[in-house]
Amino acid sequence: MAVDLNDLYVRYDKLGAAKDSTQVTDDFAACIEGTKGGEKEKLLAAQIISQFFKNFPSLQEQALNALLDLCEDDTIQIRTYAMRVLPKLCKDTKEHVFKIADILAQLLQLEDQDYAVACNGLTQVYRLEPITVVKAIFNHIHATTEDSLREKCIAFLFEKLIKVPQDKPNAELDDIMIEEAKKAIQDSSATEFAVILPYLKSSKLGRTIVGQQEIVNLVAERAEIDRDFDPLDEENNDTDRILMCVDYVLPLFNANVHSDKFLVYYCDQILPQWANIGTIKDGEKAKIKLLQQLSELSVHCGKLENPSLHVVQIFDKLKDYMPSPPENADMAEMPNLDFSTVECLLFAFHRLARQCPDFLTSDQNVLKDFRARLTYFSRGVQGCRKSLDSVLSSKVNLNKESSDKAKIAPSVLSNINTLIRDLFYSPPVYKCNVALSFKNEIEKKAKVTVATSPSSGVAKRHIPITFDASNGNGTNTKHVRPNRSGETMKMYQPPSGKFSNNFQSYDRSSGGRGRGNRGSRGMSRGRGRGAWRK
Repeated sequence: MAVDLNDLYVRYDKLGAAKDSTQVTDDFAACIEGTKGGEKEKLLAAQIISQFFKNFPSLQEQALNALLDLCEDDTIQIRTYAMRVLPKLCKDTKEHVFKIADILAQLLQLEDQDYAVACNGLTQVYRLEPITVVKAIFNHIHATTEDSLREKCIAFLFEKLIKVPQDKPNAELDDIMIEEAKKAIQDSSATEFAVILPYLKSSKLGRTIVGQQEIVNLVAERAEIDRDFDPLDEENNDTDRILMCVDYVLPLFNANVHSDKFLVYYCDQILPQWANIGTIKDGEKAKIKLLQQLSELSVHCGKLENPSLHVVQIFDKLKDYMPSPPENADMAEMPNLDFSTVECLLFAFHRLARQCPDFLTSDQNVLKDFRARLTYFSRGVQGCRKSLDSVLSSKVNLNKESSDKAKIAPSVLSNINTLIRDLFYSPPVYKCNVALSFKNEIEKKAKVTVATSPSSGVAKRHIPITFDASNGNGTNTKHVRPNRSGETMKMYQPPSGKFSNNFQSYDRSSGGRGRGNRGSRGMSRGRGRGAWRK
């Protein structure tokens, strides 16, 4: 039978006056029943439960369940009050911390004010028992089948809760967070991956070579580079998956942590699927992003067992973008040339061919054909540079997009020229080091604090290089310093109209951080690996 408001007040007075709680057990039980009454009865019953909860161990489970029912009430005032009450119960009855944390974690699926109250409640309990709360939230993350709730729990835990100040360092808490994060990332969506991996990289795991290698292995497993790449598989979204995974793991590669397994995957799995990648949504943007990643992966590639098997994939793709000179030798008519793609492929080829220096020289016909392509392509580079210099010297007002592309163009062209020089030595050498044009822009963007006006700098004019096709010996080994003008990462579009328009940034959506639908789902829920869904 439901208890009315007056009866609740009477029982409240009895509970407050009692010196022996065993004498008023029935009164506390009646107050628990008050949570089934009207709005005022529910609020008062919740207040009574929170105040006398510690005195009635035998009724605590029943009282907790009653408060949980109130947390799901249709009236927001009742819901939020019940949620605010829960953390108070933990101060004197820490044996219930795990269950209360689990309840509050479930309530993260609510919206707006309810969500804020649930977050605040979890934070209060976390300050009392951080390890227990973290275990409870992770238990919920691993157990729930609701995608949106799992994402909210992960976002709250890694983006908010771990930033709550602790009185002193807690090594056990750090270890639990790292181990549970490693489990969660194996079953993560795209949105969850973007939250968990930055934490692992910033944790103590990311501060050691062994830890960095472990993170790389985790990402490799999540990227599923042990299976065939299929860009047309809409369920698995292989292209989005590999782009995102490599984007986050690239900063971890260094002289001690190598990128071999990823680079081999790009050469043997992704490049052979090049035509199919172009057919998917934003496929051309994905292509240039993949090539940028390939070029970066080549920097920290360790010793390959059979390097020529992978280099040939890059070489064949490079020839697709470096046409042979026409038979009529009409050098005035140039085909469309994609300088952005060639910069990335030529850079990766130049880096990896160091491991098999006889790749070009083992067949003189191959070398002759390739040098003919290089010579022809270099003419296009010179033509583009002349057009660019002409546009800049004419002081024609360019729109922002054209202006930004013109700023990065000298770096792209200089890099191509510098790399080509090495290949015209006899035999070809692989000694020069260039800074990738898109990396220059990313680094500069990070350093810029005051924006410069579009007219503040004009790209430096470089003297075009020439090649003697009959004699591959080069005489000028000076490396052209890349142009570092520009404020943001923009890709090159040649101004003459004869060149490629494919050099642009790939816009990877990482999902929102709001409540409700928090960005694209990355995979099906369940244990093990799943699809990287949009």
